[in-house]
Amino acid sequence: MKTPQLSFKNLSRPSNKVLKSIADFMLYSLPLYLGAILALPLEEETKLWVNAVLTIVIVTIKGLTKFTSEDNPPQNENLDK
Repeated sequence: MKTPQLSFKNLSRPSNKVLKSIADFMLYSLPLYLGAILALPLEEETKLWVNAVLTIVIVTIKGLTKFTSEDNPPQNENLDK
């Protein structure tokens, strides 16, 4: 699998399906994660920080998938010619 490239040019293209599926799953299951963290025997402040960081990370990952593309154009290796 080729490493996906992040680019503003990819905003109008379809997102990478594999990465989009993973990010969608993480985002849709976020309430389950947050509920599980709230049930942990930790201090309330720690729970809030963990929930905040987890939410920021998952939403950021979901946002980054929009900058990937399913069909990456071929790289031109002969730029000097």
